[in-house]
Amino acid sequence: MSTNPVNPPNEVPRTSAEWSPEAALATTLSLCEAQMESALQESDRAVDELIKTFRAITEATRAVGDLARAATERGDVDGTLIARLEAQVDAAARHTTDAVVAFQFYDKLTQRVGHVRYSLSALAQFVCEPQRRAQPEQWRRLHDTLRRLYRTEEERAVFQSMATGPLLEHAPKDEEPRAAAGSIELF
Repeated sequence: MSTNPVNPPNEVPRTSAEWSPEAALATTLSLCEAQMESALQESDRAVDELIKTFRAITEATRAVGDLARAATERGDVDGTLIARLEAQVDAAARHTTDAVVAFQFYDKLTQRVGHVRYSLSALAQFVCEPQRRAQPEQWRRLHDTLRRLYRTEEERAVFQSMATGPLLEHAPKDEEPRAAAGSIELF
């Protein structure tokens, strides 16, 4: 039995006796994950405000278009002015549509960053378990779990190019980690 338990990834070792490379790595990965979460929350608030603004612009554009049509029907405004006004309403509608498409890309980005956050968290927990991290099959399982997480073609392509590299291709297949001669493994 070990006398130095590994700290959970979100706890910083308090003494040098609690310090280990694994705990330091897990803490650093947790820090990265927390920073990403904080940045995403801030950007989500900004995007929510932009969405409200674009909805208001869309409603105002529709209202201006409705007024232009009503003025035309009543004959209150000359045709040239109405045509220019309608062109401006159409341009505002196109720009609003472009903004909505940009937000769709933002949504895709936040999903991908969320997947990276999960991956960092899973890795932080994984490295703190010496028995698991010493087994190539456990690494394959971790990679399989992460692979299933990725939904977009871009995510899958990046994963495929990285995860099928030499680290996994050359790992020994289903071998148990071997203790050095004369050493004792504590569980």
